Amino acid sequence: MFNQGLSLTQAPPISVPFRFFLSAPIFGVLMSLIFLFFPFDEVSNEYHNVSIGLIHLFTLGILTMIIFGAMQQMMPVLAGAVISKPKLFANIIHSSLFIGTICMSFSFILDMKQLLYIGILFLSLSFLSFFTVCIKLLFQVKFLTSTVKAMRLFSLSGLITFILGFYLAFSHINLNMGENYLAFVNAHILFGLFGFAFLLIMGVSFQVIPMFYVALDFPKFIQHKLPIILFITIFISFFFFYFEINFLFLKFIFVVEMLSFGYFALKSLNNRKRPVFDVTLWYWKFSLICLIISMIIWMFDISESNYILAIIFAFGFLYSLLQGMVYKIIPFLSWFHLNSKGYFSIPTIREFINETYIKVHFFLHVFSIVFFVIAYFQDIFIYFASIIFLISNMLFFLNSIIAVKKYANILKTDPMDLSSFK
Repeated sequence: MFNQGLSLTQAPPISVPFRFFLSAPIFGVLMSLIFLFFPFDEVSNEYHNVSIGLIHLFTLGILTMIIFGAMQQMMPVLAGAVISKPKLFANIIHSSLFIGTICMSFSFILDMKQLLYIGILFLSLSFLSFFTVCIKLLFQVKFLTSTVKAMRLFSLSGLITFILGFYLAFSHINLNMGENYLAFVNAHILFGLFGFAFLLIMGVSFQVIPMFYVALDFPKFIQHKLPIILFITIFISFFFFYFEINFLFLKFIFVVEMLSFGYFALKSLNNRKRPVFDVTLWYWKFSLICLIISMIIWMFDISESNYILAIIFAFGFLYSLLQGMVYKIIPFLSWFHLNSKGYFSIPTIREFINETYIKVHFFLHVFSIVFFVIAYFQDIFIYFASIIFLISNMLFFLNSIIAVKKYANILKTDPMDLSSFK
């Protein structure tokens, strides 16, 4: 089941990733309330302060929160890169990311510049601490799998994303945007979404899809060459933005790279060696379909506004996939840690969270995306979308907390007691 280079014995305490995973839906709830109570022309306008705050509630509160939690689990397991004092490290990263995200996002939403100072301080602590350790450990790894290589590029992209974001935040503080402000904004977006998020998703998929779903391996070229090609394309894009070179050709290259991954990921999932039903496959397949749709929209500029593109890419592709991963990781880690502690009677991986609840969450999530898109044409539907998205994130939190509580309850029992799980 486990590929070469996988070392489960070096996994950090289970509380390390769990605190990050349980925090993400909280930000989803906050986002739904912003969508619900602020005018649609503000939340759908990418240049409005409310929209900027909303975007960062997603990119920092949901995307980064889950990625930081998953990376602290995956670095020791997939790369053999062990973080010393993992609990202390997780406490610093999680608390500073949580506080920093709240302060920075609401500094834009509520137009309170004082909060931006606090946000920058805490986010700097979180990002610099995380990526300093990541880069140091990952570049010391000697057994270089395709996943480790992608993780290295992810860590570099994340650091660059932070530096660009830091510059943009101070531009807002000083009210001095400069003539190249949009070049830095566009580079920040590309490094954040395609470098920080997509490169990690790609690298982890090379291990996770064959491992968890007993699926086909990705082609060697996709595994070993596509991540570095994507990273180089992102890096070159900054100069296109800075010197105002026509971006159309580079956009086409981006789309080909993203669609190549989407195609081979779907091919792998559709040709599994053991085609047993797994509800988390719905999240993966829906996510990849949304990736393909969003790339087509982006390539051909189908919508004048970036609102629909953002909804399909962020909620449809990124959040769907991350939810599917969390629904896999939490039960697996719960089972693994109990098993390693010698518990004789424990649930199977699929018994930690009721699959019916996961299915309900999936459909709520999909319907929320549909209504978010329809709201662009008839903004009254933003209320339906917001309420469904609110319920969806609450259910995501409850499903996750049920598994965590089940783990905690079993942990209180005698490992050899056959009645420890009923």
